[in-house]
Amino acid sequence: MGTTISFGIQKGGVGKTTTTAITSYLLSEMGYKTLAVDFDSQGNLTGMLTQRNIYDFTDHTVLQAVKEKDAAKYIHNVSENLDILPAEDFLALLPQFLHREYKGKPATVLRETLEPVKDQYDFILIDLPPNLGDHTINGLTASDYAVVMLQSEPFCYDALERYLEFLQGVKTNANDELMLGGILTTMLDSRATLDNSILDQAKEDYGDLLFASVIKRRSRIKEFTIEGIQNRLKNDQVALEPYKKFIEELIQRVN
Repeated sequence: MGTTISFGIQKGGVGKTTTTAITSYLLSEMGYKTLAVDFDSQGNLTGMLTQRNIYDFTDHTVLQAVKEKDAAKYIHNVSENLDILPAEDFLALLPQFLHREYKGKPATVLRETLEPVKDQYDFILIDLPPNLGDHTINGLTASDYAVVMLQSEPFCYDALERYLEFLQGVKTNANDELMLGGILTTMLDSRATLDNSILDQAKEDYGDLLFASVIKRRSRIKEFTIEGIQNRLKNDQVALEPYKKFIEELIQRVN
């Protein structure tokens, strides 16, 4: 049965979607059957991995899958080993569905939706939105492991402790098997004193919870969001190398 891993923190623009996309891509390139789940109504994971307009998937997204508890019907193939459960704006209506129409436990609907297809994949990766609402609760409840994103800037660092407390709350109330996969430092500007000082403070405060791998800012990574992820040129390989090291650590931790 596949391992489900969510990527999140309650701050936007910290590299959640990019990390989920590149990790999904690289795992599939390594031969692992991978399902990427876009659980953010911005739909950026969908756009990045499919290189299609997210509105091409209207009425055939994770929202419909959740409403019908039928993931298989709404999964789209991206490449030989990579599938996606896409999202677009209407995913923002999930809380309305959960609290006005849904008759089951609101926190477990995504887990129940993914359960029938879980044994078809080695990894299921969930891209969570930048909030602590129903989407994030569902994503964490569906997860075996949570990877917490830490952009090396003050606002994200300040949010880290609260997100870890939130994880514990989900573990206590909805998913007692949820484990912390680790804290991944992203978008580090190694030339900036502030970035390095925040990383040093995180190491002091959280120790081995931090992945040794650090994702630095690179213009090529930003280009992947527009052009799609590529691994052909030396510039691509240099940009992807930190993610490969992260994946090596991640696999060791979840195994």
